[in-house]
This record gives sequence, structure tokens and C-alpha cells, in this order.
Amino acid sequence: MQLHFLITSEQRATGAMFMESLNETVLAFIYPTDGSRTFHTFFCPPMRIIALSAEGQVVFDEVIARWKWVRLPVCRYVIETGPKVDYAPFVQTVLSIAGDLPQLGAIDPSLRMDGLLFAVLAEAVADIRRIRDAHRGEVRPDIQRRRFEVWERGQIVSSAGFLLDFSDTCHLPDGAVKLSYSILKAEEPYIDEIVAASVGGIPWRHEFPSHCMRCGKRASWRPILSPKSSAPVEILWRYQRPENAIPICHHCTETLNLLRDRSLQIDLVWGLWGPRFEALWQWHRAIRTKRLPADWDLYTQPLWPADFGGESWETGSGALKFAEPRPPHQVSRSEQHMQALRRGLFSKKFRGRQPGETPLQKLLDFRLDQPKGDLR
Repeated sequence: MQLHFLITSEQRATGAMFMESLNETVLAFIYPTDGSRTFHTFFCPPMRIIALSAEGQVVFDEVIARWKWVRLPVCRYVIETGPKVDYAPFVQTVLSIAGDLPQLGAIDPSLRMDGLLFAVLAEAVADIRRIRDAHRGEVRPDIQRRRFEVWERGQIVSSAGFLLDFSDTCHLPDGAVKLSYSILKAEEPYIDEIVAASVGGIPWRHEFPSHCMRCGKRASWRPILSPKSSAPVEILWRYQRPENAIPICHHCTETLNLLRDRSLQIDLVWGLWGPRFEALWQWHRAIRTKRLPADWDLYTQPLWPADFGGESWETGSGALKFAEPRPPHQVSRSEQHMQALRRGLFSKKFRGRQPGETPLQKLLDFRLDQPKGDLR
């Protein structure tokens, strides 16, 4: 058995989300004050939830199914574990250690949850209205693929599951409930992939710096790796990730002969993204050769299998908490990555603005010295 203490707001908000099973894992949610707390099991496996007072008295102990809201009585600590796990041996450990743990980002337990609940319900109903307007009848997979981006389909599936969970306790439109069932049925073959896309495939291009990585002029982000023509649309969002793109202007593209120089393309994207591109490339090769790990859990590792990257964002992790697209700040680049960047950026002579004058070094937070000697 493994006991994990969750002490930050981020840790407590994630909890057991996207875990296939807790097995014998024990999650201990540590709060600084007593209070009534609301938990949920959306995207969680079935679990036992135990609420403890500051003295260790059990004030709540129930096995909760998926897709449920749980209102806990006033408590200090909360434990989540597998339905059949004996948590009693861990209670004293939780009580003895909790007082010495730091508290980061704690939220006042008196904050009302009903406003949040109704806001989420309203957003879910709005998603279902989009489905009604798109289909005008039975939900068809071909229309879903044509009308909605993969990341949108993942969000819509989540909304459908949310509404179905509340259909017995809240007065919801009958049409919304029926459509929710239809959505889940139509998307069932792709549900893991589109839910992963809902957190990892969201648009990012307009949010990122758009200066050429070579000359600093206005540029666009150009993708490097390409999928097979037969690749299913549900996986294409990974090729649209920032780790597969470089910001470069039309002038530098022509100057470097970039579109006709595959090795130069790889140098630039590999040097820019380091281990994050390496992890994406491993996934790209595995998907082409049909050698993806059979035990890949897309709910905890939505970008790529855990073995394809490191343990942090900087070292290429594809875990859920690192899935949101980010610019290439603080990537763990080795000297090999830096050499690849130099080969690409300095392979042709500069005219006008020089490398040290561009936003590249500020964007990437490193110093890139121009090599001595003649340029190719």
C-alpha cells in the first residue's frame, strides 16, 4: 500500500481524477481548518471516501460510484482509497503527520459550492444545445467528426456525463438527457482519445509569441512531423501540439530552403523543444509502427506514454498536469540541442537584424552565441 498526502490546492483538486483504479493507494487530503466539503468522482474510479475530524473520528465512510457529487459533513481530513481497502491502519499516521505538513493555497471551506455547481450545469446544457443544433435528430459520428474539433468533442462528452449524473436529482430538460445518452453512445469508440484531447489539444497559436525564431520578424508556427494520410482524425491533435512546431517567417523559410531540407527542420524543432519533441517523436514513430504500449493510460498521460518523456514539464512529461500547451520556456536543453539550434539558425548568412537582436533569447531564456568562422 502507498499513502500519499495532498496538501496543495492543485493536488487536492486533481485527487484521483483520470486514475483507472486506486487499487491499494491511499490519498490523504490535508486541510488547515474544519469545514463542510464537497467532493466529486468525475473522471475517477469507484472509491471509498472517508471524512475525519481533527481528532480522527470518522464522520463519513461510503463507497462512491463514478460521476457523483458528495457533500461531506464538517471534517478536517479526507481519505480516498479503493472500495475494499482497510484504511484504519493509516488514520494514526495521517493524524501524526498532518500537523507538520505545509499548507499551500488553502481555500476557505465556507465558500458556497452551489454557485459553482449551477454554473457548471449551465455550461454543460449549452454544450448539449450545440449538439442539438448540429444534428437535428440522432447523434451521428460522421457529423460529430465534421462539425466539431476533437478537443470540443471531449468537452461535450464530459458535459454529457455530468448531466446524466444529475438527471435524477435536478430538473433537466428531457431533450438534454436523451441527447447526452446519444452522445456517449456515438463517441464510445473514441472516448479515451477525445477526453485526452480536451485537455491537451486546445487551441494555442494565438496565445503564443509569433516572432520568427531566426530574425525576429512576424512569423507563423510551422508544423514539422506529419501524420499518415490514413490516420484517424481523433489522433491528429497531437500533430497540432506546439512541440511539433517552430515559429519562423516566410523570408527565413526561403533563405534556409527549409521546406526542402528535412534534417534542418528536425534540427530546429528538436533544438527548440528538446526532450518534449523527443517524447512526441517517440509517439509519432510508435503510432506509425503500431507499437504503442498496451497499458497506456490516456487519462493520466494524455499526451504520450509515461516512458516517452521525463517526470517534469521541462524534461518532456506528458502527464495530465503538464498537458496544457505552453511556450518553450525553461525546456531542459542539452549541448546537443544547442548545437542543433546553431546549425539551423546560422546555416545561412544574416542580412539586416542579427541573432542577438531578435526576441529569441528572451523567449527561450538562454544565451545562444553565434559560432565563429565562416557560415555555410
